[in-house]
Amino acid sequence: MTSMTGKQRISAAFKKTFSDADPELDRVPAYMFSGACNSQLVGSTIGELMQDGQIFAKGQLAAYERYKPDIMLMMWDLNVDLEAIGNEIRFPDDSMPVITKEILEDKGKLSSLQVPDPKKDGRLPAYLDACIEVKKHVTDSPVSGVIAGPWTIAMGLRGAANLLRDSIKDPEYIHELMEFCIQATINSTQALSEIGVGVGYSEAPASMDLISPKMYREFVFPYHKKIVDHFKEKKIGVGLHVCGNADAILDDLVATGVSNLSVDSGSDLALAVEATRGKAVLIGNVPTELFLAESAEEMRQSIQNCIHVAPNDSGYILATGCEVPAIAPPKKVDWFMDLAEELGAYN
Repeated sequence: MTSMTGKQRISAAFKKTFSDADPELDRVPAYMFSGACNSQLVGSTIGELMQDGQIFAKGQLAAYERYKPDIMLMMWDLNVDLEAIGNEIRFPDDSMPVITKEILEDKGKLSSLQVPDPKKDGRLPAYLDACIEVKKHVTDSPVSGVIAGPWTIAMGLRGAANLLRDSIKDPEYIHELMEFCIQATINSTQALSEIGVGVGYSEAPASMDLISPKMYREFVFPYHKKIVDHFKEKKIGVGLHVCGNADAILDDLVATGVSNLSVDSGSDLALAVEATRGKAVLIGNVPTELFLAESAEEMRQSIQNCIHVAPNDSGYILATGCEVPAIAPPKKVDWFMDLAEELGAYN
């Protein structure tokens, strides 16, 4: 078989999941979540890459040319919506952006907040422009956006401690806040879909390392489903990523109707296989700390394990469990795609 393009591999993964087709593949599709680490490829600081959409686009294009992932993920930072809504953000030179003030530290300010316009507010227009620029040049692989999901936005605006306290003392406030947050998510998704870019929601705070299954089902699931249903009516599929351990809510995550589910290394891939089979494309879940290891051997073992557990009768995409560390040397990102080529090949 001649070598396939990223678009062909990803299309085959979806066909295997949602139809009776069994398309021929040369290897398991693979990509990594890379954003901040790409600053090293263009000689910028992390802070510069996170504030300047042109530098961000340049970094993503450099990453595509070097690593050739099957999906070009547009991984900026998850504070973009938060900043546009009113959070104050600091941009260190050598690390990821940091929230310095949450706009809803005073919860009474919720009624005064405005849902941001992705084409006008904060860094959102720069993110759209970067996606457009990358899509112009990346033609062999799908270009996919990563944006904060509604629970991530809610927790970012209110603060983790306050939001968890609200879940006990003022649950109605959380529902009101989540209605606001899904509108922000919907606006950003719509803007990306209009330029032909796929969308995945990152929901790190939905991890069972932070909240309980009961909290997810009460405060998050209804809003995930509402967003997915909204875009299903428009024939637009969306994906979902949950950091850490999501084992107890895997069935719930799939029940939202998302087209693909990305799980972190803290989740059991075998359980995710059973939850997603025939219902969603499964993505994951190589530990990101392996990008800081002294040798590639642990990464080799992890990728072998993922491919061994991955289903043969349903689409599976090999990926990092979360974002590649900002300080990961490029040669260690090379390991990942080189090993995907070697170990994921179908004979």
